[in-house]
Amino acid sequence: MSSKKLLPNSEAAPEGSVGRHGNQRTLGIVLALSGLAAVASVVTLLFVGRELTFLRAQQEALHRDLRDQQEKDHDQLVLLRSQLQDLMQGKHELGAKCCSERPTPSPEAATSPRPTSTSPRDAGTTAAPRRTQVTAATSTEPDGGAQASDCAELYAAGQTTSGVYNIRLGSSNVETYCDMDTAGGGWTVIQRRQDGSVPFNRTWEEYKHGFGNKSGEYWLGNENIHLLTNQKNYTLRVDLQDWGGQTRYATYSSFRVSGESDQYRLRISGYSGTAGDSMRYNNGMMFSTVDRDNDAINNYHCSQRNGQGGWWFRGCGYSFLNGRYLGNCGSSCPAAKGVVWFRWRGYSYSLKSVTMKIRP
Repeated sequence: MSSKKLLPNSEAAPEGSVGRHGNQRTLGIVLALSGLAAVASVVTLLFVGRELTFLRAQQEALHRDLRDQQEKDHDQLVLLRSQLQDLMQGKHELGAKCCSERPTPSPEAATSPRPTSTSPRDAGTTAAPRRTQVTAATSTEPDGGAQASDCAELYAAGQTTSGVYNIRLGSSNVETYCDMDTAGGGWTVIQRRQDGSVPFNRTWEEYKHGFGNKSGEYWLGNENIHLLTNQKNYTLRVDLQDWGGQTRYATYSSFRVSGESDQYRLRISGYSGTAGDSMRYNNGMMFSTVDRDNDAINNYHCSQRNGQGGWWFRGCGYSFLNGRYLGNCGSSCPAAKGVVWFRWRGYSYSLKSVTMKIRP
């Protein structure tokens, strides 16, 4: 008799069922491992991405530090070169003074001295002091009064010819030159240099109210520029020309000047153009003049030492469009004392002409 016990209603296991169950378990394990591998890959990618972001931030910080250090080195180089030129000039003047004071008697004077007389005209003649006309911030109200707040509004109203116009700032009319031709027109000119006919070595009060000839060289006035740029968002365009006839321009999409209580601080950003970005170094700086030092350099007065013009100095040499009009001295002009745009022609080149103009 067989030793196997037969159970009622029992069926024999199909052939290969054990193999199928084993394959399913193996497949489940493979899928689980694949899922874990995918999760590990995602985690690895996230970690690598975070590390790359961190490294990129470190690289940008390093570039900023290097750029800041380059700016500081540039400022020091400009200062040292300017001081060296001042020392050489002082030495030259001292030598000339010593030579002029040394007596050189002639043989006739040694044997038979003669009394000399000086005519009253020669004795009393001195160089007449330079007298220049300062343009006040306001102008006489024209027929009916100006209604437009800038040249862009005049252009939109059909005034498409470049020239001198009156615009309304606050309760006063202000005379300015409107450029209706460049890049679509409607530009309010706030500064222009072209022939050296108007000196820009001026005081705080003169820069505050403005000076010059609106048909030629002039500064519109810090108070007027403040009133203009705080009524709308303005773009600044700077047009430059060198002595070889080459031209470049720089445009800044945001340009604003604060009030006198904040020392007419400059806010500028959004560069584009062909001249290079020389005014980003002036962003956030207060205005300085020969009689008010607001620059960022300790124990050095950029305006007083470098041409006596007013500007938003950080250092002394990146941009200085109100410097002395030195003429065509090539690349050997006194460092940072002329009409300077460093990113194009360096700080030892004084430009032939420059215009600063704004438009909404």
